[in-house]
Amino acid sequence: MVRLKLFDYVNAAFLIMVCCSIIAPFLFVISQSLMSNEDIMRNGVTFFPQHVVFDSYIYLLTGSSRVYQAFGNSLFITFFGTLFSLLFTGSIAYALSKKYLPYRNVMTAVLLASMFFGGGLIPSYLLVTALGLKNSLWAVMIPSFLNVWYAFLLRNFFMEIPQEVEESARIDGANDVTIFARIALPMSMPAIATIGLFYAVGYWNSWFPASIYLSEQSKWPLQLMLKSMLLSFDPNMSGVAESLGLLAALSKDSVRAAMIIITTVPILLVYPFLQRYFVKGMIVGSVKG
Repeated sequence: MVRLKLFDYVNAAFLIMVCCSIIAPFLFVISQSLMSNEDIMRNGVTFFPQHVVFDSYIYLLTGSSRVYQAFGNSLFITFFGTLFSLLFTGSIAYALSKKYLPYRNVMTAVLLASMFFGGGLIPSYLLVTALGLKNSLWAVMIPSFLNVWYAFLLRNFFMEIPQEVEESARIDGANDVTIFARIALPMSMPAIATIGLFYAVGYWNSWFPASIYLSEQSKWPLQLMLKSMLLSFDPNMSGVAESLGLLAALSKDSVRAAMIIITTVPILLVYPFLQRYFVKGMIVGSVKG
């Protein structure tokens, strides 16, 4: 009993330290985004700013409509990219989970080979250009519609569905599409929600494909806009900030920290809604894998 209590105390202390190591950098960035240029020059960046100012957020959110446009592009890419990715991944995973599928082993081997061998950046760029997708938001999404690793994870989940359930549905006249939509998907919701969360985070944080395929700034996602604004202050936005009377109080470090918060918070708000599915999916996946 004493050993069990000691283990609980040690385990709790360890988890608290892990949580602090994760939360501390995030709090540090928040503090930096709320500090004025004078405080940063005088005291450096601290966890508790001496004077809380929102100039960096005002500068970013009111200085240019491009930020909102980029935010809308990121929402479009994340929503539709995740939706179609789940559709493709779920369909392929469900088909590969059936032993009666013709050439099932061959298709599995082909998909597995794609995890180790890729076409390369230049062939991918030439293919996207030849398909007429260049400078389109779909060019960022379509090449990422299928993640083979996620498909194999979901396939293993589908294989654990009792065959008796599907056989009874077939006796009632259900076809493969009906079984997939009304039986397989609802029973695999923890795994689908978990994989969907991974897809959403990947699409939201993606900026490199957009930097290759999108030449118009009006189509840039928020992450690419963030990268561009981190390199240097945009002259147009500086003019707006000067007209707002904020330029003297701005610091490039605080603006950079504010941009990190603006791009991080939206995807963090998704986690509470999927947390129960995420935890359950990870536990079941680890047991069944």
